[in-house]
Amino acid sequence: MIRVCFVLLLFAAAPSWAESAKIYNHSPCHPKNTWPGCVKKFHSLELRPYTPKKYKDHGLEDKMTELGRNARGYWATPYFVHRVGARRMALGLKRNHLNAVVIDTKSDFGRVLYPSKVKLSKKQQKHLIRNPRKLLDTLHKHGIYVIARLVCFKDSRLPYIRPDLSARIGHRARRLLSAGANWLDPYSMEVQDYIIDLALELQDLGFDEIQFDYIRFPKGLVSRLGTWLHNKDNTPRATIIKRFLERVDRALTIPISTDVYGLTTLVDGDPRRLGQSIEEMARYVDAISPMMYANGMQTYFKDSHVTERIYSILHCGLWRARQKALKITLRPYLQAYPNGVEHLFGPDFIRRQLIAAERAGSDGFLFWNPAMRNGVVYRGLRLLGHDRVDGFGKNPGQWKQNAPGPWCKRTGDVFTKRKRRRRRRR
Repeated sequence: MIRVCFVLLLFAAAPSWAESAKIYNHSPCHPKNTWPGCVKKFHSLELRPYTPKKYKDHGLEDKMTELGRNARGYWATPYFVHRVGARRMALGLKRNHLNAVVIDTKSDFGRVLYPSKVKLSKKQQKHLIRNPRKLLDTLHKHGIYVIARLVCFKDSRLPYIRPDLSARIGHRARRLLSAGANWLDPYSMEVQDYIIDLALELQDLGFDEIQFDYIRFPKGLVSRLGTWLHNKDNTPRATIIKRFLERVDRALTIPISTDVYGLTTLVDGDPRRLGQSIEEMARYVDAISPMMYANGMQTYFKDSHVTERIYSILHCGLWRARQKALKITLRPYLQAYPNGVEHLFGPDFIRRQLIAAERAGSDGFLFWNPAMRNGVVYRGLRLLGHDRVDGFGKNPGQWKQNAPGPWCKRTGDVFTKRKRRRRRRR
């Protein structure tokens, strides 16, 4: 009893930053941190006045180069880029007949990873890319197409600095929303301008393309319970994302792309209210990258055990995405890590994903592997054949001859379950 009272006393005496730190395990709070989100657990509903910026209108036409349209590569973690360097990374890509790399510039946790002059980024910078111009020059000399990955609304640092820009939760909406991480409010024009300013800066540095990730609302129950303080007129989520993309497209002169959930390819519109509708987004982006990770589609398998039917599902989803985005580049993310598919993982798993993606009409591909151990990917590419890798996506009309089976519906929800009629007991 004495021990229990002592523990309770410790919790009662804990500083306020500790209470805020419980919101998210990777929060930036520590005892000496004086950021508002760390000092206080509950926050005011008052919003700072802000006048949205007006950017120069460059129109909606951005030219995608042939190299960009047929980009074949992988996402490189910032620590990998920092450790390996541009030259070694470029030589590794070329040796395996790849021609593109995606580099983090703003991470999943809100860190801006290069020296940025954007005001809102000042307190959350970590310079893993100290000289981005030199990095880009080296990669470009080796013929590598360089894509800047810019995480949008998932952010676990800025909400602690500016709680008024954060999504909220709670009966009175006074707590920071956490859905695996903290989130910025997509309805906020200041948040949108922050992301556009970063994108313009990356364009000036010389990146070939900007890829917007987490360009959505959080998923699950917490999203339905969340409060968006900047939403004054109940604008649908897909509409606010579409309007934001239009602003970005008009402000930038280089191609832009977005990552979307792989599950969005198997439905129409935005039934999960994430704000991601391929049909709407395709009007303002030059490329779209459905994240077709096999372990993210376990719900479509009995006991969540992924079988070889996954290749047919990948084919179906990308075939549908191709029809929704006929005029833009289709460049899926494919799984290059074993989680959830240990029994299938190997060079043949890589090869069969590539075959399914190509038959569905993909123009290029990207591999995702946070561990950056790409040996299995390279063996899979060799198994497919380097001639076929080099020619990937250069037969754009083949998806018309390679339609999936009749189970893959052209429209609607592919896996809609028919409701069984219950027999009335007499």
